Amino acid sequence: MANQIEVKNLSKSFGNHQVLKNVNFEVPSKKIFGIIGASGCGKTTLLKTLIGFWDSDSGEIDYETRELKKNLKFIRQIVGFATQDNCVYPKLSVKENLEYFGTLSNVPRATLRSNINKVIKFVHLEDSADELAENLSGGMQRRLDIACALIHNPRILILDEPTEDLDPILRKDILSLIKKINQDDTTVIITSHLLHEAEQLCDEIAILHNGKILRRGTPEQLRKQFSREDEIHLITLKKNYTQLMKCLKSSKIKKIERFGNRLMIRTTDAENTLQKLIHGIKKQKDKIVQVDVRKPSLSEVFVSLVKKSGETPRGH
Repeated sequence: MANQIEVKNLSKSFGNHQVLKNVNFEVPSKKIFGIIGASGCGKTTLLKTLIGFWDSDSGEIDYETRELKKNLKFIRQIVGFATQDNCVYPKLSVKENLEYFGTLSNVPRATLRSNINKVIKFVHLEDSADELAENLSGGMQRRLDIACALIHNPRILILDEPTEDLDPILRKDILSLIKKINQDDTTVIITSHLLHEAEQLCDEIAILHNGKILRRGTPEQLRKQFSREDEIHLITLKKNYTQLMKCLKSSKIKKIERFGNRLMIRTTDAENTLQKLIHGIKKQKDKIVQVDVRKPSLSEVFVSLVKKSGETPRGH
């Protein structure tokens, strides 16, 4: 199956405020698909419309060629959803939360116990199975929330800002868990405003801005297709870049910055710029320790696309 989900001309308003505007995208089967954008761009509204929590004003959502509105029962069997805010019950234990959500998802009693044991092990909560949810750390609560979304063995997992409010170490744990879930042949959809995380995690990305999809593709495709600039990252033996920076004045040089011992030059003509750098380094009797040419980050692409759209971000 090439595409597991297809979204066609989806629009959603609240009163006179249109939050989603003719949104179109496809989610490939067994991939990690990211929806990225600034806070207030419509990410949560899009996810809640995707799962049928809110009805769309117009458009169509198909899961495995079945239309959402006509097949809600089937779709809720194959989709798991975890919100931005943990939805577990604080006064229930880990096992009790999983049992409750498994019952809600109509997991047969005969298999519920084995599902609970399997998912507890999968998210590494074996030592806390009988702990009350309120006594778990923030990272463990997030893992439990994801476990509750996995209790019925969904083929698709949808996560709204899964690393929000977590410290860097806990974020890394959750990202590793998402990769592990995907390796188990589960399609994963995430939203995020942390572009560097999405760039590292996602197979494909849709950029959402003010309720519209600006662009969609792999991180590499987005970087190549929508940025004609390259970044040259350079470290020399002497690390004295003052004279080098002076010799690089050109309309093709878009930005020069120093980051500690490293010099970064953004240019529309990497080949010519490299030649100038090598000439300048030889002239100073210096040597290159490291040089790397790369496309700008996804964050830079995002900023560029938003500027080109002519619309400033707005909340909703």
